[in-house]
Amino acid sequence: MATSLCSRSCSAAAGRTAAFSSNRPAVRVARACTVRVQAVKPPAGVTLPPKQPDVPPPKNGFVDYAEKINSRAAMIGFFALLAVEGIFGKGLLELVGITTGNGLGFEL
Repeated sequence: MATSLCSRSCSAAAGRTAAFSSNRPAVRVARACTVRVQAVKPPAGVTLPPKQPDVPPPKNGFVDYAEKINSRAAMIGFFALLAVEGIFGKGLLELVGITTGNGLGFEL
């Protein structure tokens, strides 16, 4: 049997009224939830492996490592763009050849 801790925010359990009239800080109440896990028995003639495979944690996909690399690349790109604008005195679109700052052309 496995036990996990889950927290639910309930206004009655947290001691708060519906009108929020008290000046007390909000309190979270943690409740213990019980989860039962049972494995399915293999069919007749199928044996279980003697040892579970040792799998390293993934390095790509939606993992924390990928998020760190993505945020670092975004920071480098942002500061590189600031450096280009500071060196040339123009924005990136003007350097590429797209004119900016003239409005849409149908002002009154």
